[in-house]
Amino acid sequence: MKKTSILFLGIGLFLAGTMIQIDQRFFQEDITSTGVVTNQAYEQSQKELSSVKEQLAQLQLNLENAQKEQPNEPHKEENKQQASSPPVQGFTLSITSGMTSSDISSLLEEAGIIQNQMDLHDYIVDQNLAGRIQIGNYEVNSSMTIKQITELITN
Repeated sequence: MKKTSILFLGIGLFLAGTMIQIDQRFFQEDITSTGVVTNQAYEQSQKELSSVKEQLAQLQLNLENAQKEQPNEPHKEENKQQASSPPVQGFTLSITSGMTSSDISSLLEEAGIIQNQMDLHDYIVDQNLAGRIQIGNYEVNSSMTIKQITELITN
């Protein structure tokens, strides 16, 4: 191709692009239907929120009424719960080099400190704390939560 042909081709493409830009900016209508849908969705969500608030208020009233109707004997229930709950078990957890969160979980389940080893293991993995487990001896007991045990062995 000759230089002049390439020059005219470039000028033609430039003009075509310019015309498309002008057409889009000045002659095409803005599409605002998404704004209408968003406003409608917002109004609908506000109505739903109001409905949920009303339901919550009604449930709170029902709860208050139910609590008023119950006889005032909380001490008997507390004594029943204390009698039925198992005694707190203590355990010295020894973490040595190379132990994994799975190993620690198994030890604690065998000692009766936790009920399910997978709960502790999954919590440690989900919180990305496996690499922060510290070597040492730790006093744990069955009244501790998984979070408390994890904080103890990772700090």
